[in-house]
Amino acid sequence: MAHEVIRRLQLGGLCVLALSVAGCGEGKAADRFSMTDQAWSNAFGNDAGALPPLPDAPPMDVADTGAPAYAPPADRLPAARPVAYAQPQGDDYAWIDRADQFSDMLGDAPPDYGFAYDGGVTPWAWESGDDYLRYAEPIDGGYRYYYYEPGAASPYLVRDPWNSYGYRDDRLVAVYDGGGRVLPWREARGREAYASRYYARAIDMRRAARARERERIEARQWAARRDAIAQDRARWAQARREQAQWRAYRARQDDRARAHWAAEARARSQAATRFASWQREDFRTPPPRFYEAQRRAAVARREAAQDRREAAQARERQVALTERRAAQQRRAAEARQDRRAAQAERARIADRREAEQRRAEQRQAQAQRREAEARQDRRQAQAQRAEAQARQQRAEQAARQDRQRAREQSERRADAQRQRAAERRQAQAQQAQRRARESAQADRVRQQRDQAQQRRAEQAAQGQQRAARQAERAAQRQAQAQQRVAARAERLAQRPDNPGRPQRND
Repeated sequence: MAHEVIRRLQLGGLCVLALSVAGCGEGKAADRFSMTDQAWSNAFGNDAGALPPLPDAPPMDVADTGAPAYAPPADRLPAARPVAYAQPQGDDYAWIDRADQFSDMLGDAPPDYGFAYDGGVTPWAWESGDDYLRYAEPIDGGYRYYYYEPGAASPYLVRDPWNSYGYRDDRLVAVYDGGGRVLPWREARGREAYASRYYARAIDMRRAARARERERIEARQWAARRDAIAQDRARWAQARREQAQWRAYRARQDDRARAHWAAEARARSQAATRFASWQREDFRTPPPRFYEAQRRAAVARREAAQDRREAAQARERQVALTERRAAQQRRAAEARQDRRAAQAERARIADRREAEQRRAEQRQAQAQRREAEARQDRRQAQAQRAEAQARQQRAEQAARQDRQRAREQSERRADAQRQRAAERRQAQAQQAQRRARESAQADRVRQQRDQAQQRRAEQAAQGQQRAARQAERAAQRQAQAQQRVAARAERLAQRPDNPGRPQRND
């Protein structure tokens, strides 16, 4: 019951803290806070020391579970959707300074709880009374830290031993090196891959922390790793002293954050002291409940405040009840008056309706008489139209008969004319046929005569050609005979026994 009251009051406090909150539900921190030089202090208002530290920290465990499992380094984390880089909308040191102030408030206080994550890794969690969060997971070379604002599902800063990354509205807005120097935007953009993986892991880690059971912190592990976390805090303090811009930013703050967390800072310091005493006893005594006294005091104060609020609410309800009763009485009197006025109005309405009913009946009777007269007029008009239609039909029938007789006479005349025209065309066709036959007969005679003449001419030409060929063959035979005679004579002349051959003198 006490824990539930505390949680309800914490959530109520969150709604007061946020400058731009539309409700108390979960959302991005960037939707609630603007990272400017005044927004950090303005987020706490003027209620210095009003919020006591009420972390839900279970007792620590004294079972030695060995060395913690290391989380993967940045280059072995799963690839993530790139986080875009944007210039910061305010002071460059707002992100790292907010995380630094929160770390200073926690001091050397032990973690509030742990939770299982990512195959054996157990991150540690510190949760303030107003729901600021820091997770720390061990890596080779130190710790990696994740910082969240109240109700946020994504971080506003992630820190490893080498760099720190500031986020707003799902964007990377600032990167700091190990010495607290703000990197120029070109160098910052060169680390977008690590920044994207850290951002995705921080969101997943926050989801896992909500879904999984909280685990006790092992006392000996904390004793062994406390100095390493203290050294990380000391390195930030040294960087702040060396960076002039960071010092200037811190100087502009009005310490309202420190005043706001003053009670919790004292409780955290007392928890660190009690842990050191318990450690000196070698953890032989039962684990201390570090914040139980503060929790009981918080419950008592807030229950008293709740009682005062409930008493005030009861008085307000009584006043409201009295006012409601008076208002009900006034409304009842007004209702009675309204009912009487309504009854009178209904009576007047009934009289008007009765008069209107009589007038409607009279109008209906007049309409019926006019309807009867109209029916009589329509019957007479129908009879007149019927007689006129009959006369028109008779006239149209006579006209149709006249047109029929005229068409028949015209058709007979047209038939006679067509007959005479057909006879003329037939005689003309017969005459044309006779002329055509005579012309064809003359053409055939001329054609036969021409063909005979052509045959005679061809025969004469053929005879001439034969005679020419015969004469040519006769000439050829004669020439051949002469050639043979000449050849014989030449052979005879060349024979040695030829008496006519000339003799050769040896």
